[in-house]
Amino acid sequence: MILCLVSLWLGGCGEQKPQSVILPTVDKFTDTSQLATPVPREQLQSQIPELAAYFQRVQAALQADPPILLLDDKALPDVAAQAAQKLAIANPDFLKFTRNDKTGEALRNEIMNVRKALPGDFSAGNRGPCAQTECWRVEMYHYFHNASTIAFVDTAKQQVLGVSRQNFAQPDLPAHLVELASVIAGASPGIQAILQDRERQPDKKEFKTALQESMCERSHHLCVAPTYVFENDALWAIVDLTDGKLVGSRWTDLGNSGPKTVVTERSLENETTFRNFCEKVNSLGQDGWKMDYVITGSDGLQLSNVTFNGKTVLKNAKLLDWHVSYSTREGFGYSDAIGCPLFSAAVVIAYNGPKTEPIVKDGQEVGFAVVQDFRQPPWPTPCNYRYVQRFEFYKDGRFRVAQADFGRGCGTDGMYRPVVRIDLDTGAAQNVAEWDGKQWQIWDKEQWRLQDDGKLTTEGFQYRVLGNDGAGYYVEPGRGQFGDGGRGDKAFTYFSAYKPEEGEQDTVTIGSCCNSDHRQGPEQFIEPAEPLQDKDVVLWYVPQMKNDGNPGSEYCWADTRVKDGVANVEVWPCWSGPMFVPVK
Repeated sequence: MILCLVSLWLGGCGEQKPQSVILPTVDKFTDTSQLATPVPREQLQSQIPELAAYFQRVQAALQADPPILLLDDKALPDVAAQAAQKLAIANPDFLKFTRNDKTGEALRNEIMNVRKALPGDFSAGNRGPCAQTECWRVEMYHYFHNASTIAFVDTAKQQVLGVSRQNFAQPDLPAHLVELASVIAGASPGIQAILQDRERQPDKKEFKTALQESMCERSHHLCVAPTYVFENDALWAIVDLTDGKLVGSRWTDLGNSGPKTVVTERSLENETTFRNFCEKVNSLGQDGWKMDYVITGSDGLQLSNVTFNGKTVLKNAKLLDWHVSYSTREGFGYSDAIGCPLFSAAVVIAYNGPKTEPIVKDGQEVGFAVVQDFRQPPWPTPCNYRYVQRFEFYKDGRFRVAQADFGRGCGTDGMYRPVVRIDLDTGAAQNVAEWDGKQWQIWDKEQWRLQDDGKLTTEGFQYRVLGNDGAGYYVEPGRGQFGDGGRGDKAFTYFSAYKPEEGEQDTVTIGSCCNSDHRQGPEQFIEPAEPLQDKDVVLWYVPQMKNDGNPGSEYCWADTRVKDGVANVEVWPCWSGPMFVPVK
């Protein structure tokens, strides 16, 4: 009786459900945001020769036919890459959005990347004609539409094999634009006043970014954030490459850091990983599970054709982006792509290949996990990131799609939102239902839901996905119950009708890094909402994890600390991801 009264005082008798807690943080740089003083473009170009030269090329491209700014031979030393670009810009489908469809007026377009096609670029790793010949992937960005067009080219046969378009998506930047952004930032009087060194280069140059209520956000401009790292702080210079100007700057607190680690040469390991896990699709069979896997160019490790005891389970599952926003008030940050260590758009690259490890509970092996590590050298020093994907498969038919941030990042006020795409395969005609507290309610149209606004069954299930034969899976979101230190997912979940052009292929950056609401990228696939009943459906899952660098409560954090007189890396990962439980 006394025990029950004590339990009631603590929150009720019976099982105590894990609670999600966000600890308060103090941002000492809350008021350091500075908008850059507007400067006429002509004046900027007179002060920055590189900027003037770039916009001269832009103007020349607008007068060209087709109106596309091309990568020059210096950027494309491979003659096959040059040929792929030439073939792409001669293809009518590739050119479809390069001009105003009503007036024919030239719009601003630019080739961002030309690289060899990888298995992860294709649906379920099915390379089609590219399995027999070397194909090239050509990415073009449309500044007017804030969209990307991608072509696959067979240079041997001199033909374009296919063209796809990704709306509200930005490719990763070519080297000359990364350098241009650094030059623009370094030439700013405000940045120079802080650096006191005209030769100082940014420590991080390549991150795409957004800044709420700026043109980067409102007008979907192409922006990048050269970042200068100091001992415990980082200065962000936010550059708008659409307009060719500095938007503003902001400081973030990196937290106290231990001794720096020494970065060793990894070129051999990178080449081995690329050859064995990016250039070819591998297969795995264990405990009744079978699957194919490949490291993609920018969508992390992708699993496809997953079956359990001969029955299909997953068409594919992958992680498209990590959205990392800093400061809940001002909303700025990065979009991180994870992928192959060579010839890819990834900023955070694969650290060796995938590994399998047993899942042990109460001394018994109950399943296995496929784990892929992605790191940005020289992690774990400030402003460097490490992400891990973990696919868990159990002998009883359950599986979990999980991921974690291992820190350290560019601030102590970061919110991490991985964008995960999961294509369940329970038949071509599927039905999605949500638990309303009493019964399952069928969703007749595409929609999204915030986890905290939903109801859960006594088992912790929020959704149910069934095929026509009644087989399927319950979806159990993370609430801190999986024993991995996760503090709850607080996830946005979206269900869309399957369309191959909506994320099945390797995608460029999707959505904004810094929105705090459901606008994380997948919403574009459910607006306007289409019928969902008896459709092949795709689940999009975007958890939200708040980092913490405070001693004793670290989360999404890493540091190098002294142990036994030597440097020792300590990590406090933040795991997230739903469990899928078979419907009996």
